[in-house]
Amino acid sequence: MIVALTGMDGDSAVADLAEDLAMLRVAAGKRVLLVAPNPGAYDAQLYDDLVVNASPQGAPKADAALARAGVILALLQPESLEQAEACTMLLARLRLAQRTNPGSRVLVTVAHGRRPLTAHQTGCLLVFVAQLPHARLADTLVLDDSDSATTYHSRHSELALPAHKQDRKLCAPEVRHLYREIFRPAGRI
Repeated sequence: MIVALTGMDGDSAVADLAEDLAMLRVAAGKRVLLVAPNPGAYDAQLYDDLVVNASPQGAPKADAALARAGVILALLQPESLEQAEACTMLLARLRLAQRTNPGSRVLVTVAHGRRPLTAHQTGCLLVFVAQLPHARLADTLVLDDSDSATTYHSRHSELALPAHKQDRKLCAPEVRHLYREIFRPAGRI
């Protein structure tokens, strides 16, 4: 399966999240290739899954990755939600990918700091998701940068099963929750 992550230009959180998801997939016993925005040649048939950082807007390889992806994850930041031009450009890329590959699943998530989203940002997020046919809002990731190391957490921290909280070596429970949303077995909603 190809999983393509994208966001607004210059967002390093997309690359970080792509790396976390690829590490979780490897830990699950899969052969995974983490593909950079401008990759060299590779043979996709050697891998079970490709996790692609498709964030550079206008890059032909990034747009092609979105068009071939089984799952597209759009990671947004609160500040970008209020930038109409940036949102419009990302929406256009995602809609083009959906037209090219109507079978792809589109998930939208937002990563924000300790302060919750404002009512306006929440409204912008919901409007963004509503403009993408068949897209759905995945869990929001809260970026906790208080300890000079950035970690994700969300409301799922309290709700996660103890077994899902055990292994903190790879990433936070919230990223593992998002991983389960992306790599859910076929046929499960």
